[in-house]
Amino acid sequence: MIHSQLHQNTLELLLSFVLPYGCFFSVISDYTYRISCPDDEIAHRVWENRVNCIFPLFKSGQVLEVVASNYYARSHPKI
Repeated sequence: MIHSQLHQNTLELLLSFVLPYGCFFSVISDYTYRISCPDDEIAHRVWENRVNCIFPLFKSGQVLEVVASNYYARSHPKI
């Protein structure tokens, strides 16, 4: 298994413990990840908690998108 696949699988597993019920994690590209949530309020909570709960799991250059039906937020690449 190559390193990027191992990191993506590990990241997906760790995020499954952190994300609220109904939110799903997907890989958009090598450096972009998307979290889809069932409603805007939950998406906003995920976005507000990204710095403490999600970004510590990211590598430099990775980007997070959080989406719901009427909600979209995209981070700058992690430095």
